[in-house]
Amino acid sequence: MEHENQYNQPSRSNYNCLLFDLDDTLYPFSSGLSTQCTKNIEEYMVQKLGIEESKVHDLCVLLYKDYGTTMAGLRAMGYDFDYDDFHSFVHGRLPYEMLKPDPVLRHLLLSLPIRRVIFSNANKAHIARVVKRLGLEDCFEAVICFETLNPFNKSKVSSEEDTNGIFNTDHDTQSNGCSLPPKTPVTCKPLQSAFEQAFKIANINPQKTVCYERFGISYISYKYYATTILLSLVRSHNSPKKSHIAKLYKTKDLLIYIRSFSTYWF
Repeated sequence: MEHENQYNQPSRSNYNCLLFDLDDTLYPFSSGLSTQCTKNIEEYMVQKLGIEESKVHDLCVLLYKDYGTTMAGLRAMGYDFDYDDFHSFVHGRLPYEMLKPDPVLRHLLLSLPIRRVIFSNANKAHIARVVKRLGLEDCFEAVICFETLNPFNKSKVSSEEDTNGIFNTDHDTQSNGCSLPPKTPVTCKPLQSAFEQAFKIANINPQKTVCYERFGISYISYKYYATTILLSLVRSHNSPKKSHIAKLYKTKDLLIYIRSFSTYWF
């Protein structure tokens, strides 16, 4: 692809794109929306997939860690479900009234002379509702979402997909590090293919991009972006790209900082 040879060599040129995750990034975790989303996912696993209630929390955490989303992990396990039905159950019941307009964030985004793109594993409808509630509808040039990377709503596991039925949750919820998890038919962060598709679709040069990520999958993106900004609690990482990571600031604080040095950054 166009920028493939630039992944491993940070550019000295100015940045030309801000790439944002959505949940817990454009709004704070303290809003409670993500907590409710996790609750809905766990209810889906019990009510729709018949997974034992006592196992769903640990399994949800494991699948998110291994695959970037619980949905992707469930499909890798061999569970068969409709993507639209999953998103409707998980996101369609969220209390979006928890989110309030953020005119300060809107002003900061619009004041920066640079491309602004959302790259989220969430579905299009969820992203649209969140952005509208925050009053940020006109702040982003493009949105890369679940449907962007997964244009077909698969509801069956094909024979070509690398799954061997539903694997044993008692065994596989134990992190023994002895085997690789099965592949998923869902394309999402942190898969390399997800990043590559997103860069191509949005014509993004990752080495001229500042990436705002929540903690969960940020460490995967270090190899791609000139700067990765972690919007989360203080954690310690053993990353070879530490010098290219800005950490632990709120989105608005970081945008104020970036804007103050706009002639240098852009």
